[in-house]
Amino acid sequence: MASERDTKKGTSELLSSAKLVADAAKSTFNKESDKVDKGKVAGAGADLLGAAQHYGKLDKDKGVGQYVEKAETYLHQYQTSHLAPTTNPDSHGAGAAAKDSETAAAGGGGVGDYMKMAQGFLGK
Repeated sequence: MASERDTKKGTSELLSSAKLVADAAKSTFNKESDKVDKGKVAGAGADLLGAAQHYGKLDKDKGVGQYVEKAETYLHQYQTSHLAPTTNPDSHGAGAAAKDSETAAAGGGGVGDYMKMAQGFLGK
């Protein structure tokens, strides 16, 4: 259950997640989005949303809470789909870097997309 997982996050883990998201935003704004591990950032963002939902006592079924829940679920799915495979160390070579740079050059991926998605959830 998502709420049990999120309530077990300690303050230091949440601060670590916040730092990771802030560093990713800084790198993206400095045109260095190729240095960002999008899977880790998505997981950190999901952790922060889960904590906000828990500590803000947001209802998952109505109001803003339902959108926070959807965003958290989406980010967890993104995290699991973008985890780097650890079984083959050669897969992290030039091919993966070229793919990431192509995505960045095409304007896809990155924290900017998350910001746009969050704005869409909030209706701004």
